[in-house]
Parts: sequence; C-alpha cells; structure tokens
Amino acid sequence: MRIILIYDLIMNKGTLIKAFIISMLASSTLFAGDLGLQSIDVTAPISKYSNSYSVTATKTNTKLIDLPQSVNVINQEQLKDQQATSLGQSITYAPGIDLDQGEGNRDAFIIRGNKTTADIFLDGVKDDAEYYRDLYNIERVDVLMGANGILFGKGGSGGIVNRVSKQALFSDINSYALQLGSFDSKRATLDINRKITDRFAVRLNVLVDKGDSFISGVNYEKQGINPVFTFLLDDKTTIKFGREYFHDQRIGYRGVPSQNGRPYNGNRGTYYGAASASPNEVSVNSTFFNVEHNFSDNVNIKNTTRYTDYDKFYQNVYAGSSVSSSDTLTLKGYYDNTQRQNFFNQTDVTWNFEMGGLEHTLLTGIEVGSQDNRRYRLTAANQTVSIHNPVGSGWSFNTYDRDKKTDIRYSSAYIQDQIKINEQHQFVLGFRKDHYETDFNNVKDSAKFNIKDNMLSSRIGYIFKPNESISYYVSYSNAYQPRNGDQLDGISNDNVNQDPEKFVNYEVGTKIQFHEQLFGTFALYQLERERMQIADPGDETKKIIVDGQRSRGIELTLNGNLTDRYSVLAGYNYVNAEITKDQGVGSSAISKGTDLGNVASHSFSIWNKYEFNSTWSAAIGMIGRGEMYAATPTSSTSVTIPGWTRMDAAAYARIDEKTRVQFNIENLLDKTYYSSAHNEDNIMVGMPLNAKVTWIRDF
Repeated sequence: MRIILIYDLIMNKGTLIKAFIISMLASSTLFAGDLGLQSIDVTAPISKYSNSYSVTATKTNTKLIDLPQSVNVINQEQLKDQQATSLGQSITYAPGIDLDQGEGNRDAFIIRGNKTTADIFLDGVKDDAEYYRDLYNIERVDVLMGANGILFGKGGSGGIVNRVSKQALFSDINSYALQLGSFDSKRATLDINRKITDRFAVRLNVLVDKGDSFISGVNYEKQGINPVFTFLLDDKTTIKFGREYFHDQRIGYRGVPSQNGRPYNGNRGTYYGAASASPNEVSVNSTFFNVEHNFSDNVNIKNTTRYTDYDKFYQNVYAGSSVSSSDTLTLKGYYDNTQRQNFFNQTDVTWNFEMGGLEHTLLTGIEVGSQDNRRYRLTAANQTVSIHNPVGSGWSFNTYDRDKKTDIRYSSAYIQDQIKINEQHQFVLGFRKDHYETDFNNVKDSAKFNIKDNMLSSRIGYIFKPNESISYYVSYSNAYQPRNGDQLDGISNDNVNQDPEKFVNYEVGTKIQFHEQLFGTFALYQLERERMQIADPGDETKKIIVDGQRSRGIELTLNGNLTDRYSVLAGYNYVNAEITKDQGVGSSAISKGTDLGNVASHSFSIWNKYEFNSTWSAAIGMIGRGEMYAATPTSSTSVTIPGWTRMDAAAYARIDEKTRVQFNIENLLDKTYYSSAHNEDNIMVGMPLNAKVTWIRDF
C-alpha cells in the first residue's frame, strides 16, 4: 500500500517524470527478454566513470547490481576531471543529495530531504565533527541512500557519505598537482607511494591550499599531511596504520538576508556582517590502526581503531533578521569554542559458506566508541545597521551564553546475511542492537542528566535478476538518532524529548548494466522521520522537536560510456518532503502538508566528456535545482529561494604519458543563484564565474 501511494503521488506530478520512469521500465523489459545484455560483445575499454562494486554498502565487496538500495560511487577519475577538492564539491553531480548551508563553517548535507552534519564517515568509521573536509588524501566518495542503521549505527537517516582514503600500496605511485584559480587561489598536493620491501609500503599525501573569495573580506588557508603504512605480517595478515594532521583557517560566511520573502537582491560580493570579526579555525589530529586476517579463502576478520582529536574555534557576525522596509538589518554575533575527542573500534568477521543449497555471505560485527565534547559560547550585543553598510563596529563577545559537556559511550552488535538462492533470487537481511549512554552537563546552568537508549535497527532486501545485466529490488530499513551531542544544544526546555529520532525507509528500484561501460539505476522511495529536531521558527538559536516528516521521491542515474569516446554522468531527483502533522501554535505554527525548507522538489545534473584524441578532451556539465523554501514556512514567515541552472566546463590536454593539464570553469554563464540556506536570513550565494588551471605530473 505504501509503495502504491508513492507511485500515485509521483506519477501525478507531470509528464516529464512519467517519461523518465516509463523509459527506464521499458528499457528494463527490453533487456530482460531475448535480447539479453549478457550476449553483447564489448571490446572498448571500461569507462573511467563506471563503477561495478561497492564495499561501503554491505562491508563486503558486492556488485552494485546486487545491492537493494541506491548507491552513488564518485571515483577518482570523476574527482580529478571535475577538480572536486572538497567533500561538498564531490557530491555536486550526485542525485538525491544537496549541500546544506552548515552555518558557513562545516560540511552539511540534505539527503532525501533530511538535513545532517553527522552522517559522514571515513573508511566506514564515523567522522562525527564539524568542519570542511578536503579530498587531498581521498580515493573516492560513496553516497548510500536511505536509512543505513544496521552497519553505521546512529543517524544514517536519509543516507550516509563515506570517504575512502588512499592507502599504502605495493607499487610506486608518485605525483604532484599545482593549481591556480580565480580569487587568487593557489593549491599544491603531493602523493608519494613507495614499496619499501615485499612486505612494507608507505604513502604520503600533502596539501597546501589558500585563496580569497568573491565575498569581500573572506579568505581561507589549509594544510594537511597524511602518512600511512601497510605491513604484511605474513601471507594472511595485513596491518595498516597512519596519522593525519589537518588545519583549516578561514573567514566564516553565512550568506545574505531576506527581504519581502526573497533573498535580498544586493551585490553578491557583500559580506552582511563583519568579516574581520568572523574567524574560523579547526585542527584535526587523527590516528588509525587496522588489522586484517584471512583464516581461509572464506573466513576473514578485520579490526579498525580510529582516534581523532578536534579543536575548533568559530566566531561570526552575521545577518540576524530580514531587511526591514526602512532598509535596516539586525546583526548578531557569537564566539564558539569546541573540543571533541572521538574513539571508535570496529571488529568485523565475514564468512562465505553454503548451507541447505544456499550461498551465504555472513557478516557479524561489534563496535564500541566514545565521544567527549566540550562547547563554550559567548555572544555579542545585537546591532542594527543600514543594509547599504552592513558591518557594525566595536564587536565585543562578553555575554556568557553556553557551556556544555557531553560524554557519550556506546556499544553495538550487528549481523548481516547476503543469501543467494540461485542466479535469479537474492536476499539481504540484517539487524543491529545499539546501546547509547549520554552524560550531559550544562555547566552554565548547573543542569545534569543521563540518557540511556537501546535501539534495534533492521534491514531486509530482495533482489530479482532475470539475467546478469538487470536487477529489480525492494527493501525496508530503519535507523535511529539518539539525543546526544549537538542534538541537545539549544532545545527549548518545554520541547525536550529524550526519545531518539526514528527513520524508516521503503524502496523499490531497478539497476541496468546496459553494457560493460554503461550503468543505470532507478529508485522509488518513501522515507519517514519521527521525533525530528528543527530550528525554532521563533528563535533561530533554539531547536524544537516536531512529530513527523515524510519524503517521497524518485532517483535516476546513468554513468559510463555512450560511445568509446563519450562519457556521461547524469542524474535526476524528485522529492516531496513535507511535515505530516500540525506543529506549534500562533505565529510559529507549521501546518500539516507544509513543504520542508531547503529541499528542492526537482533537481538534475549531467556531465559530458568527449575525448577527441589521445591528447585533447573536453567536458561540459549542467546542474539545476528547482524553487525551494529557505526554511520550513510557518503561519507568519515564508522565504522562497528561486530555482536555478548552472553550467560548468573543462578542457584537458595530455602533454605526455606523465603530464596532464586541465582547465575547469564553474558557472560558465555567470548566473546569480542561491545554493542553500541555514534559515530565512542566512542564504548562501552561489559562486560566480570562476576558473582554475591544474598541472598534474607523475614522476
């Protein structure tokens, strides 16, 4: 019944959506028949953008076509061709996931209509901290859609983003990249891999990056160094360990205010606040240790330990109101200091066996971890300024506002079985039990409380494969988000609900391997969210708990080679994300059926690359987002962000076997657009036309 409702809702939205679905289903039927794709003889090389397997989705090396969920793998070739150097840039062309504003100081995403800053992982281990992540030491980025609680624990609401790091390999890899770009940007990276002996290898990745911005007074500077080591203890045991230091210093920026229900139409280079009073600095020190042992060809055990220390300072003066009819604006400011220490340890055992005529890939695991967090905040007195000179002066951060300690301890156990009945029928079953305990200490108010949560997550998926080139799937999964960490900051006292948020995902879809070089997916889903936390419409410094949210949508992707020389990445996303129950009272009331803020109903992307010959290539891309609200509308407030389309382009020249030069342009037509929002008065302006040239050399 739920799936039928989703189908009816989507199919009634318009002929464009119908055409996408009908064409995909028609293709599926065609290729499932006598013209089976497995009979096609392909002699051309595999596409650089094509991906066949994912380890992230199941923690086992599984074909994408055998996974009962939508998965987007952003590989190294795509990252290089698009010159995506940050985590936010990497997902630009991925359907179903969009950037959130993140208060101008951290990675934040909206996945299937759900905002998140915590569902970010590194090599399958939670990277739960607030900062902008660079990709200088990253091999690829995996985006898993839907609730992913059984493998990834708390959160995993609309989906998760997993960075896969570069590891020390038993081959020599040596390269550097030099980049110059608009707004005086300069970037240099170094990647050196050495095979020291037959059993020992080392890899070193280094980053130096700095530049200005089209926003007056905004600049950044980043450094990173990441040595990693691989040691073969024997033929069956591998030890990996490494350490990363990353430092990011920048001026935080929270965008433009609103006026008359739209983003303020001023100079897009204006800083609405005080740039000189808005420094942001974060240091990340991380250490990991991994041991993997193969008892046999069918039994494997892997243990991973990661400890990370985050030290973050953030100060910001920003637009704290809309622009009045007399052209005035209220500015607000705060100083925030956060220290966080994360410790995670995972042990996974994978066992391949046959029983009762069925093939099993059984994964069992345990995870323990801790997070210690201290957050201290001071605020400054508000100032009213003219919109024509929105700076203010004499900012003094001397009001004691927040001082909180959050200590989290958790333990988890999970089991997953991938069952192959025969070549046509497969199941994925999984369960996870989590125990979370949070000690919360409001030092400022002398309030303390302890929260204990026991949560059971599950997943069941069925895959039907008429042949090796097509699969149809249906799946159910759920996940939970306990009230801990930032979830406890700013909750209005009269709205405290200590029960964890719950996410339930229903999904059907099909995946098509058109040929070895071209892969397509279609997913139809419904994601339900209970006991969710949103910004208090009456006070953006506070949060409230509301009773329900639902997202219904479709996702379409196509990636690979259309011809030997023509590569493509394409995606379309439709989502209807809405409040399912009346919330609040008076001017802060939110009505049932209200669309969620910062979620565009329609979005699309397409990236085309053509290789003219062995030397020259070119690419052109287009990204589009539909109209959306800056924040979930109330009975008294509503700000709309207009839809937009952006074009990007690139040209590539291979000088010789070891040297490549490329030229990338973002926002080729210099469109003014607004990419995301934190609330109705912190709306991010998209980058104007900008370019960068990159020299890549192997040595």
